[in-house]
Amino acid sequence: MQNAALAEQLSFVVTQRGVNEATILAQAISKGIELIYQESVIEAYLLGGISREQALKTLGTATLKEVEYQREALKRDVEWGFTP
Repeated sequence: MQNAALAEQLSFVVTQRGVNEATILAQAISKGIELIYQESVIEAYLLGGISREQALKTLGTATLKEVEYQREALKRDVEWGFTP
């Protein structure tokens, strides 16, 4: 079922953009790797594997601030949950 949905999506994008499947698949792989790389950098930063400066260089200010905000919000929620 998932493969049928992907095939339909690919067909739609090919038709919409007027390019061949190989071009779309190459773009999809590139974007997918970029996304996985970004997620890996975030994970490494949150686990202490890379410095804030390294994460900032890769992620940019806005994304890093969002990651840090989410981390602090989660910490506050957990602390609140443990208060009697």
